[in-house]
Amino acid sequence: MVQEVPDTQENMEICKKFCGPCPTFKPNDLNTVKPHALFCARGASEKPAAEIEDRGCNCFACPVFHKYELKGGWYCMHSIEGR
Repeated sequence: MVQEVPDTQENMEICKKFCGPCPTFKPNDLNTVKPHALFCARGASEKPAAEIEDRGCNCFACPVFHKYELKGGWYCMHSIEGR
């Protein structure tokens, strides 16, 4: 079962370490479109997924991903599966 990821400053600091260098995040300027980051807690980017060039995903290496036993990935494009 997917656990709810709290939108906390602690999780955001972890997120910055993984979304910042993400091969999909920077080239698509996802930091300029809400929710800007921490997509596993805040939901997918308001930028339409069809307009996001998929260049890979760093979610799988993120401690938040493991702590909350998340599935899937590419939360910037697809949000959390099962919600």
